[in-house]
Amino acid sequence: MEGPNLLRGSPRTVFCCPLELLVGGRTIRLEQATGNLSAGGLFVEAQELPLNSAVHIKIAAPPPFEADGIVRFCDADGVGIEFTSVAAAQRQRLDQLIAEFARK
Repeated sequence: MEGPNLLRGSPRTVFCCPLELLVGGRTIRLEQATGNLSAGGLFVEAQELPLNSAVHIKIAAPPPFEADGIVRFCDADGVGIEFTSVAAAQRQRLDQLIAEFARK
């Protein structure tokens, strides 16, 4: 479920929440996305996406988290996305989300 374990730079925590992926002008909405999240990216059980595709991610936890990323891994189990651009305020929100999901 996690994708490859290559060069994992930060611990991951499991999540289950609404998520949106904007890829190539189309929006993929997942009402109860499951996967794992870290400071460097996320893995989500979702339909396959082309490798190296640019993605805008929105995790709809209140308040939401948004970031840009790129698809680095994809198979029948899901998609691994590396964060490529996270604004400073969003970085703080990401750290909060990781802590919240780790407590669940």
